[in-house]
Amino acid sequence: MSENIFTQSSPPPLPVFDRTSGQSFTGKWWWNAARPALNSPLEKPLTHDFCLRQQTALSRLTTLPRCLRAPLHQRYTFLLETKGVRAAVNFLMTFFTQRLWPRIQQVNARNRLNRQISQKLLPEEEIFNRLPDLNDDSLKRLASKLAVHMQDAFEYHCERWLQSRPEDPDVLLQDSTQREIYGHIAAMALSCRVQPLYWQAWKKDRMTAHSAVASISRLVSGDWWEKQLRSKQRLWREALMIACGYVSRATSPYASKNAIRDVVSRRLSAINYLKQCQLENVESGETLSLLETVLASISNPKLRRMELMTLIAGVEDVADQQRDCGLFITLTTPSKYHPLKTTGAGSSPLFNKKWDQHAFNPKDAQRYLVAVWAKIRTTFKDRNLKVYGVRVVEPHHDGTPHWHMMLFTPPEQQQKVTEVMRRYALEEDPDEPGAADSRFNCKPLNRGGAAGYIAKYVAKNIDGYALDGETDFDSGRLLTDVATAVTSWASTWRIPQFHAIGIPSVGAWRECRRIREQSLSHRFDIQVEQVRSAADQGDFAGYIQAQGGIHIPRKEQTVRVARQISGETNAYGEPRNKVVGIYAPHLGASLIFLTHTEQWRIVRHRPSSAERQATRLPWSSVNNCGSPSDGDNP
Repeated sequence: MSENIFTQSSPPPLPVFDRTSGQSFTGKWWWNAARPALNSPLEKPLTHDFCLRQQTALSRLTTLPRCLRAPLHQRYTFLLETKGVRAAVNFLMTFFTQRLWPRIQQVNARNRLNRQISQKLLPEEEIFNRLPDLNDDSLKRLASKLAVHMQDAFEYHCERWLQSRPEDPDVLLQDSTQREIYGHIAAMALSCRVQPLYWQAWKKDRMTAHSAVASISRLVSGDWWEKQLRSKQRLWREALMIACGYVSRATSPYASKNAIRDVVSRRLSAINYLKQCQLENVESGETLSLLETVLASISNPKLRRMELMTLIAGVEDVADQQRDCGLFITLTTPSKYHPLKTTGAGSSPLFNKKWDQHAFNPKDAQRYLVAVWAKIRTTFKDRNLKVYGVRVVEPHHDGTPHWHMMLFTPPEQQQKVTEVMRRYALEEDPDEPGAADSRFNCKPLNRGGAAGYIAKYVAKNIDGYALDGETDFDSGRLLTDVATAVTSWASTWRIPQFHAIGIPSVGAWRECRRIREQSLSHRFDIQVEQVRSAADQGDFAGYIQAQGGIHIPRKEQTVRVARQISGETNAYGEPRNKVVGIYAPHLGASLIFLTHTEQWRIVRHRPSSAERQATRLPWSSVNNCGSPSDGDNP
């Protein structure tokens, strides 16, 4: 019988797959050979265009001030070492070139020398545009050169006037002449983004020869220009840090780390100066510690906070007596004033594209809020709406200011007051998303609890007193830790944090508190004595009532601060107007009670005999330790 060809048999075994790297495939079936992975770890070769764009971005990076160049280059180096060339170049192309560089250019355009206003300072343009990176010596030289340019321009215009009017040598003393000369010199200062003194008076055609000379004497001074340039340098640096996102809840809320270090350094320098100086009585020669004297004034944060809380409590007591209702109002700026935006609680901040078109800084946002309040205040006056209270200015996490106001008004006017404030708060960009909820917020205050409600905002903006364990809403950090950043923000941008609205003069309150255990009824009348007594007892509510009440005009208040021109002049030859005491307008301005009867001057600290003895230097430079009999000596 023939063999069955359909008999089943087992197939031959498959060759073993060799996974060893570096060996070629020797199996029978070619499709079993290892193939390269779809996502190959091998990077593509860098093209010429890719390298060219990288070098362009790096060259831009090297032109930045050190405050930006250092952290950005550090980030680039870290990515280059850890994730490779492509990750580092991607950081330069996407984050730096596309996002940061346009914002930096916009900030620089608002701060660099403006040659369109005046071209007389073009020789100093290159140095001026490097102001954020200038050291002290370079800044002083630039200030001297700017003062020389102003002096040359002033002399040129004076000579031209004298040549055109040789028969009238007194032409330079006329208001019209000095007004025209001032216009030329002021244009040079404005090209440096510095507004000279009395500029608004010149724009309104109210400038006199005396005010023009006072302003020009500053413009031709190197010391004055040095102060202006130092202030502008700090603001320019901080504006760049804000533009690049280094002021935010994710990095450093309210103020950059550089700004905080700068403010702390200046405070320590001021304290060191106060320690080295004394106050000396001109007549008796008595000396006082300058540091202790300053700490005993409202320059001490603790005393400043106590005075503010006394003021707030007094205003609330007056509101309770008059049965007025309280409102806690928050005013914020439109979205275009915020360099960063957040999408929700706890989310990371993102760059705001609306801000890129303007590059507003915190000072611009504060000016906007001041302009809004000016319209509100004018409408209150026109409609006879009575509003009084206290305003607190504090920053968002990105440095943009907003206002908290504790206001009191009669119950029948509450609705009208709220409508007026809401209308002007939403007048600009009213249709942007979230404007109705975030731009204006009004909450009624319970009677007797207003002072406690605003106390947290006062402490946060001064020293963080009694805020242990509480967290900040904007940054999520402890309120005791952010107080330094908030005060550094206010010091850097020179934004006043507290302002009283519709109440009598706080200056008169301070002067009356200087009068201790001395009745003024025999010298003035019982009304003046009531003002002094209330101030002496720390009763701000009684002080308000004794001064005439809420919304009393300054000239109609019972007591006002008396000022007189002293015999001394300032560095620019102008007489100094100093506070000397108080007077009662209804009794005449000639009757003054002097609260500053002694004249003091600042002198260097003179060590006592005991201190001199303790720090006495040796009479010889030879080391006389030991004796010839000692074994260690030759």
